[in-house]
Amino acid sequence: MAAVSERVYRVVVTREDGRWLADVPDLQGAHTYARSLPGLDQAVREVIVLAADLPDEAMPKLVIDYDYHTGDPELDSTAMEVRRLRRQADELAAAATAQTEQAAIRLVARGLSVRDAAALLGISPQRVSQLTAKAS
Repeated sequence: MAAVSERVYRVVVTREDGRWLADVPDLQGAHTYARSLPGLDQAVREVIVLAADLPDEAMPKLVIDYDYHTGDPELDSTAMEVRRLRRQADELAAAATAQTEQAAIRLVARGLSVRDAAALLGISPQRVSQLTAKAS
């Protein structure tokens, strides 16, 4: 069996006759279909594991880049932009969470009250208490 890697599998998805069709261009014979996109994701993962000769345990860890074609190029472009913005928002939220925790710990360690730290960070005093208790 091939070793599992951080390879990104590009999957071209089209809508046809009420079904979603998927093709993995880099893997010969890797095609599948489903009625819904969540169902298609599972089917695509199964096809990739079979076509790439990967262990079943690799299925949930596969990195897949979907290229959707609904038949409306403007809608496809809009949906792609929304996905990009949502990924960016998730990354920013994760960074804000990490920095908030560190800042709360440092502010309280410097002698500021939980209420003052909360006001400075724009979060609740209860959240400051949770973050500082977690660090102890």
